[in-house]
This record gives sequence, C-alpha cells and structure tokens, in this order.
Amino acid sequence: MLANLTNGSNLTCPNVNDANFLNRITDVTLLIYPCVMIVFGTISNSITFIVLTRPRLRRSSTFFYLSCLSIIDLVLLYTFCINLIFYYHFNIDLQDTNLIFCKIYSFLIYFLPQLSAWTCVAVSLDRVIGVIFSVKGRYASAARKWNTPRKAFQVIFVIFLLLFLLNIQFFFYPNGSEFIDPEIKEKDVNLIYCSLENHPNLDSRKFYEIWVYLDLSMNVLIPFGIMIISSVIIVYGIFKSTKNLANTLSQETARPIEDRRCSYPQIRPKSTNSNNSQSDPLVKNRKSYNFIKRASTAFNTSFSSKARSVSYMLATNNIVFISLTLPIVVFLSVATPLDKIICDYEKYKMRLIKVMCIILMNSNCTVNIFIYSFMASEFRHQLFELIDALMTCILGPKANLITKKFSRKTDKKSIRHSSGDYHEIHSKRASSSK
Repeated sequence: MLANLTNGSNLTCPNVNDANFLNRITDVTLLIYPCVMIVFGTISNSITFIVLTRPRLRRSSTFFYLSCLSIIDLVLLYTFCINLIFYYHFNIDLQDTNLIFCKIYSFLIYFLPQLSAWTCVAVSLDRVIGVIFSVKGRYASAARKWNTPRKAFQVIFVIFLLLFLLNIQFFFYPNGSEFIDPEIKEKDVNLIYCSLENHPNLDSRKFYEIWVYLDLSMNVLIPFGIMIISSVIIVYGIFKSTKNLANTLSQETARPIEDRRCSYPQIRPKSTNSNNSQSDPLVKNRKSYNFIKRASTAFNTSFSSKARSVSYMLATNNIVFISLTLPIVVFLSVATPLDKIICDYEKYKMRLIKVMCIILMNSNCTVNIFIYSFMASEFRHQLFELIDALMTCILGPKANLITKKFSRKTDKKSIRHSSGDYHEIHSKRASSSK
C-alpha cells in the first residue's frame, strides 16, 4: 500500500526533479561530511585534551571537566561518523552485522549527548562555586575543597552512572530492522534499529514518544536552563565583587589623613638620609596609602579581567551548545514520520534537514578548541607553549623565532589574567633593571 502511494505521489507531486536534486545533495553530503568531521574532530579534541592536561592546567577542576568533555565529544563524533562512513562508502550497515554493536550504538547515540550536556552543567556549577562562594570568608575553605580535580572526578562519575542507568534500556531492545520499510531505510538517515522507534507494538510506540520528550529535557532544556542561571549568577557575583572593591577604595580615599594614620602600617621611605621624611607621619601614611591603593587597583584590574574572560567563555560555550544541539533534538521531537508523508519531495527535504541538524550537532564536538583559544588566556598561553615545543622538536631552536612573536603578546595577558601579582612582578623587574 505504501509503495502504491509513493508511486502515485510521483504523479501528484510536481517537484520530481527537485526531489532528485535534493536526494543527490544529501548523498554527496553524507559521503563528504563524516570524513571531514573525523579528521578535524580528532585533531581539535586531541590537541585540546593535551593542552588541558598540561601540569599548569590539570590542577584546576574547571579544566579537568573540559578535558573530560573533549574525550566525550571525540567518542560521540566517532559514534556518528564511523557508522555513516561504512554505510555510504562501503554499503555496510554495522547495525545489521552484529546485534551487540547495534545495542551499543543505540545506547551511545542517546547517552553521549546527554553526558556532554551535563558535563557542561558541571562546569557551570563549578564556576559558580569558584566565583561566588570563594570570595566569602566563611565559604572560602569549603569552596577550595570542592574546586579540586578529585571532586570533579567524583561528580563526573556520578553523572556517568545516573545517565548510564537512564539509558540502559537500549541493551534490552531487539534489532527492529525487519520492521522498517525498505523505502524508509533508503530515504531516511541514521536510523536506530535497537529501539522502540520502529516497533510495531502500539504500546511500545507510545513509550517511545514519551522517551523523546524525556531525552529533549535531559539533553537540552534542563541543562541549558541551569547554564543560563549559572551565567547570570556568575556575572552578578563578578559585578558585585568589583563594585564592593571600588566602594572600599572610594571610602578610603574620602577618609581624613588623621584616620588613615591608625589604619595603615608605617613604611620607611627609600631615602635613609632624610631625617625629616622619617619623622613626618604624614609622609609615611601617604606612602602607605599610595602603596595599598596601587595594590588594590592592580588586584581589581586583574580580577575583573580574569572574571570577564571566564564569563565570556562560559556565555560563548552556552550559546554554541544550545545553537548546535537544539536543532536535532527539536527535529526528532516534532518531525513527521516518513511513512506518513506521501510526496517524495517532502521525504527528501526532511532527510536533508535531518542531515543538516546532525552536522550541526557534530560540529559542536569540534569547535571547543577555538572557543578556549579565543576566550581563555591560560589555555591560549599553554597552547602556544605546546606549539613552541613541537616546532622546536621538528625544526630545531630556530623555530623559537617563529612562535615567539605569537606567544609574546599572550604572555603578559596570561600572567595578568591568572595572577593578581602582575603589577608587583613588573615593578620588581623594572627596579632590578635600574
């Protein structure tokens, strides 16, 4: 009956040539994009993992989460692309060749995107604790104990275990390939055989419809909501901390000199020959006040720059995540099944849209290195050091001339963003040169 409707659709649908054109575009895309994604994804995630596990960054819980995220993204990329490469290059459907592979593939297709999303949630909450609670005296100790790689490993393990239990159902489903119409196999892409999507039982189909919305919530809606709230809290905490420090400086500036004498320590002037300057308390307190004001201003500048860098990176990660992941989940939630579409043009159009959504989701697994490089100065600095080491091994000491001009600009920015003692170090270097 379906074949008759399809053949009849060629007579009623005026877009037969357009349908063939869409089909050719989709086939060419499926031949090229998996190979390109494998190459770029392997290079970008491998470099990201190597940089994030360098000694200077591995002590941070935030970078530990991001290193785990790079591994998850790489496995997710291989899960999608390897199956497509075998199917469209060698005409081998790996889900039909082995039942165990079919179940593992069905499990990973749902498990890995959820694990990637909740790892991003863990990073956001980690930054909330690091930025907000660490600036309060009574919570500083607890924040330092929580923001450690060991705690981050425990959080990742709990997330992994809970999501594993949520998706373990796919290991108990049979291979439903025999229930799928051959025409649907030809005109659809990335079908999941070991699931209830194409099961003939109506009760199973109803359960699958519930699972689609559950996956939508676990994969996009809940994680994105938490990340949005975390971003707002972080930005508010940074703004509040910077404003409090500025108010403290303005209050100290407005205080009379007599009150400052009781607040600041007595500092001996540089010139030991001037008895008048040593005996004048006004000179002592002015120098003490200027020293503290310079130190506070340096800390304020460094903290604000680092906080802005973290906020921009978090906001960019959230925007990229939701922009590239939401389309495929929404498509799977609202798309009309192909067996209910009569016109071939509409079937090929839905197939092309689905392929584009899959490409966007897989692109999310390759762009993190660019976000970290542009937004995180510490990551950029370590990346240049890694490139410098590799160039030195390949080209010898002359390679330093190539990488030095690129890393020189990021050196001071990295020190300024990662430490509040940049101005003090700079002043010490200046005094030693004199």
